[in-house]
Amino acid sequence: MQKLSTELPELFEIAPSVPRDGASSKVIKLDSVRQIAEKNKHALLDITPSAVERLNYVQYYPVVVFCEPESRQGIKAMRQWLAPDSRKSSRRLYAQASKMKKYYSHVFTATVSLSGSSNTWYEAIKDIIRTQQSQPIWTAAEQADVAPEESLDLLNAPSAAASGYLTCDSHANSDYDDTDGEAG
Repeated sequence: MQKLSTELPELFEIAPSVPRDGASSKVIKLDSVRQIAEKNKHALLDITPSAVERLNYVQYYPVVVFCEPESRQGIKAMRQWLAPDSRKSSRRLYAQASKMKKYYSHVFTATVSLSGSSNTWYEAIKDIIRTQQSQPIWTAAEQADVAPEESLDLLNAPSAAASGYLTCDSHANSDYDDTDGEAG
């Protein structure tokens, strides 16, 4: 996300996350996504699979690219190359990626392999986004007449969804359990 927003700021912008009602977890306001889209930019989000489903429900149709690591060692090498200050456990990240692929592959638009140390994955992500943005989106006629703000009120979901928030993926309140007990 940082690489896309830095190298192509005219096309991409990272949606800011804010603390959720005094909690330590963070959320992204749906209004932030809307404001970025109004600038004709692609909002970059790090959100949970259930937040992706909420976006689909309110007709925002995100491009969800799953970056599939080849191994724990591959994650460790890539993390050292791209984010040397990161303290996240490669074992935990690999376990989370495996669990996401197993249980949430239905929300993925595409999967990109994170093998090797080249930037081929980065070019693949840009190509996927470019291709997806150029394709038409089909919606049901009865949903097309409902404004996204009204759709949020119709959700029978947690209060975060009803208030126009999306749960951030890289924080403690994710849709999947901690798999190895390591601190992240």
